[in-house]
Amino acid sequence: MAYEQVYEEEEEEEDPEETPLIQSGSGPKAPPDRRYAVFLIFGFLGLSSLLPWNFFITAKKYFDYKFRNTSLPSNVSFDGKGHTTDMQVVFESYLSIVSNGSNLLFMIITLLLVRSISVKVRIVVSTVLMITIFVITTSLVEVDTDSWQQVFFIITLVMAAFMSGVQSVLTGSVLGLSALFPAIYSQSAMIGQAAGGTFSAVVSILTHATGGDPITSALIYFLIASVVTGLALVAYLSLYAQKFSRFYMIDQVYIASKINEDIPSYHDIVGRKEYLGAILKKTWMYCVSICLVFMVTLSVFPAVCSLIKSYSHEGNAWTDTYFTPVVCFLLFNVGDFLGRLVTFVFKFPGPHRPQLMLFMCILRIGFIPLLMFCNAQPRYHMPVVFDNDAYPVVLILFMGLTNGYLSTLCMSFGPIDVPDEHAEGTGMMLALAMTMGLAAGSGLSFLCVYLL
Repeated sequence: MAYEQVYEEEEEEEDPEETPLIQSGSGPKAPPDRRYAVFLIFGFLGLSSLLPWNFFITAKKYFDYKFRNTSLPSNVSFDGKGHTTDMQVVFESYLSIVSNGSNLLFMIITLLLVRSISVKVRIVVSTVLMITIFVITTSLVEVDTDSWQQVFFIITLVMAAFMSGVQSVLTGSVLGLSALFPAIYSQSAMIGQAAGGTFSAVVSILTHATGGDPITSALIYFLIASVVTGLALVAYLSLYAQKFSRFYMIDQVYIASKINEDIPSYHDIVGRKEYLGAILKKTWMYCVSICLVFMVTLSVFPAVCSLIKSYSHEGNAWTDTYFTPVVCFLLFNVGDFLGRLVTFVFKFPGPHRPQLMLFMCILRIGFIPLLMFCNAQPRYHMPVVFDNDAYPVVLILFMGLTNGYLSTLCMSFGPIDVPDEHAEGTGMMLALAMTMGLAAGSGLSFLCVYLL
């Protein structure tokens, strides 16, 4: 034999009254995941990895208030037509640029250092930094920044860049960690991410419905984000108290390292270039697929989708207040969430047909022109072809469904055929491909808006 197992955990006596609800499916030595504990923890980690950023970008009204024209009378809307300032106009564009640039840079660094810095250090440090950023962000909500708006503008962008980078480390590490487990745990993390988007969209609609002012709404968003991130740290550390998660995070990794130490060419094989190249060779179709999924989505969501107006000419609460939060944000996030849930019962095209998966992802490019032909305003070049509110409702919902379904299958199928020692790196590689899709889509969104 090439190696000798040098580590064996003492088997504990099973409780006959406690029936495992999730079996690992990876062999008799893997203990059961009792009461779905680890499965639910990964779902919560997925939710917490994106929820803070979702709340940050949801607080648009708050940032519009901070960058308003302070000389306007109190009875004049600070974000009304004809009264917007340059900082209000450019803030979202700058936010998109700095956040996606930081996200991509930090994700590349994390992937390169995946074997040098342990997942525990990455998750704990990034979570603590995220909490710190949101404590600072929350403390600035009640501060009067009217006399130093430009400084606050720069501080906000710097914090957004750092927050986005830290979030990419956390998200990539969680997805990489989930790849060490059976595929269902990657699904759980992906579903948690979608649940975070849905939750933030619902909270946004509720604050609109209750007429909350921008300051109060921002406080609610940022406090929730801080609390959820703190709980996520506790949830992650609790994985080390579960026999099931210890088996995959500690026992299997320990045995794999012993196998590798007995192979003479080990250090050549896992050289950084060879290590990443071996992963990419096996998973490149899934990497391209998940990159395409998010590139298409970010090309039109939220940039184009948030510009779509109701075709009804009647001014009422639906058309003036709720159409965009419900049709654009809530529908997409609900569709995304449902699409990820569907992967538990329906897994077409299956794990061994990456070519068909890639073809299905290419087909989604059709969403870009279809949504641009909806009633997105203002527009100067393209005609409105779909002149009924039913069109954006169906298109945005279906785009969300396919986004959640295909991205979750890519994350679940990618690590299936790779060696155990490449599993975490595969999860990180897929997360990097996802980040590249987000960055490319954000860049294309400027072109899509310009072409309207």
